[in-house]
Amino acid sequence: MLHAVATWWDGVELWLTQLDFTLQVIIVIGVLGPACWALAALVDTLVERTVAWRLAALERRSGATD
Repeated sequence: MLHAVATWWDGVELWLTQLDFTLQVIIVIGVLGPACWALAALVDTLVERTVAWRLAALERRSGATD
């Protein structure tokens, strides 16, 4: 299985490197742009939930000592 993936990736890499530089940039931006946006959205969601969870824990702790 790993060999098949490596062979496929080698083919994609060879195809991409043989393209004109302008096409390479367009394809890379077309793939990496949405991938980076999705990763940023995921990190943002994780940070928001972590902060909300920590704030709720601090509120519960300070409310329990009153």
